[in-house]
Amino acid sequence: MPNLNDLPPYRRAKLLWDYAHFGVWRVDQMVREAAGKPCHLNGVPVPDPPRVAVLGDDGRFHLMSGDQMHCSKKQAGQGWEHRQYCSWSVGDAGPTQERDPAQHQALEHRWFVKAEGDGLPLGSVQVELRCAGGGYGGFHFWPPPPAKTPVIRRLRAVLVEALGPDCHLCRALPGAMVDHDYATGMIRGLLCRLCNRVVEECPHVDNCAKADYMNNPPAAHLALPYPRYLAWEPKKSTRNRKIELLGFDPLAEWRSPR
Repeated sequence: MPNLNDLPPYRRAKLLWDYAHFGVWRVDQMVREAAGKPCHLNGVPVPDPPRVAVLGDDGRFHLMSGDQMHCSKKQAGQGWEHRQYCSWSVGDAGPTQERDPAQHQALEHRWFVKAEGDGLPLGSVQVELRCAGGGYGGFHFWPPPPAKTPVIRRLRAVLVEALGPDCHLCRALPGAMVDHDYATGMIRGLLCRLCNRVVEECPHVDNCAKADYMNNPPAAHLALPYPRYLAWEPKKSTRNRKIELLGFDPLAEWRSPR
């Protein structure tokens, strides 16, 4: 049965970092218990091609693929049903996003949309004109905005050309984040925001989509280094808290010299 020490050194260290509150023994148990039970991906269904933006009679553009409008859960006689939920709290200083059960207020808006006109390429529609309704929230199928850093824009373009625009792990959502191995500094692939947040929490040595992605990165053959000055560094307070929980810094040998 695989254990924590069977993971590659950096993956072992990152797992200890992410689950420092469990302690070393419990993280090792987590790896043992996960054997034979692969991680689930984000659960988002892969939409049928082509994906296009269609103008609705509400003045917004809606993403459609096949006969499905993805910002709507169902179609009725009046059109595609949409729901959008907003909640807030009202304090002495006025409305706030902080949730206060005693002062909580909410509003749900429901409307129906009929599609008008032909589909347009998704990337041609400005963000403020896109429909934000539906159950997929912020992790929708619309293309991500251009990266703010020129070098990341160039790297994303290379990855899209070589391996496609959708997440190189789940293949369901558009790739938004240039992912790299902090141990080697080499780029692994292009991930959606959901997969990018959780991929390194995978406790499996192998035989899991996330583990296989990290062990055999799809972009390895491109040999693309990630800019070192853009690499992630935790806050000092976070690092001190992890050290306090574990008794050591699991990522110490991969820290950038200061």
